[in-house]
Amino acid sequence: MAGITLRAGRYEATFRPDAAMLCTSLRFRGDEYIAWPRPMTQFRAGGATAVPLLHPWANRLAGNSYRTAGRRVSLSGVPLPHDPNGLPIHGNLFGVAFDVVRASATRVEGRLDYGAHPEKLRAFPFPHTVSVDARLGASRGLTVVTEVRPTADRPVPVSFGWHPFVRLPNAPRREWKLRWPACEHVEVDDRVLPTGARTPQRAQHAPIDDRTFDDHYALGRDRRFSISAGRRTLAFAFDRNYPYAQLYAPPRKQFVAIEPMTATVDALGSGSTPVVEPGDRFRAAFTMTVTVS
Repeated sequence: MAGITLRAGRYEATFRPDAAMLCTSLRFRGDEYIAWPRPMTQFRAGGATAVPLLHPWANRLAGNSYRTAGRRVSLSGVPLPHDPNGLPIHGNLFGVAFDVVRASATRVEGRLDYGAHPEKLRAFPFPHTVSVDARLGASRGLTVVTEVRPTADRPVPVSFGWHPFVRLPNAPRREWKLRWPACEHVEVDDRVLPTGARTPQRAQHAPIDDRTFDDHYALGRDRRFSISAGRRTLAFAFDRNYPYAQLYAPPRKQFVAIEPMTATVDALGSGSTPVVEPGDRFRAAFTMTVTVS
């Protein structure tokens, strides 16, 4: 698969600027840690696979319209991916090409002028640029920095996230241990939309076994997750601008997804997104680090 491959120490990571900065591979000592539940053709049709950016909203909206930043937006007739309940899900990038603005052996940065795409503005009428700056380090692993900057005289709601599908090589999922921090479990209804109820949850580190997840969390100060098996650990760390996470582990699949989110599910509809003002910027970062003891 074509792409730009970064190398640092025992790491290699590949990104596709021609496909919305999709991270297609993360290798450590030659072993692959990224899973592909869907092929590239389905990704370009709006499905999620590998490590995609979900923008301008992550997860789902409650319906075909929303009101945010003083505007009501109708999604009627707008081509969008939908979940099994018919709700718009995972934004509308559809694998659009980003311009490469920086590239080196250990770093690649791509930028999209979202406002230059009228068909995308129909779903999110807030002109801005979105940049993805991926950096690979020999000790820290992969750091992905995402930035939104308004390009017009109006504020831009921020509701993006990432959806890393990951795996541990040479170990079946039933042997993986999952660690997630003390947080609040966000209750959702049968459409996976928040009900408003939250339950405090202690930090946990336990085998996945045959458990499944499609759970939403409001995070505290500790924003570290990991999966491990034997001597291998794949660790995630989210910065303060990712205060929410989605944990997805469907039955009988050899992957899990640990998803950093800048806002809660349906934040555009509830009006609870962060907002970046003209002349300012919003930046969020997460890391993925492999250790073998």
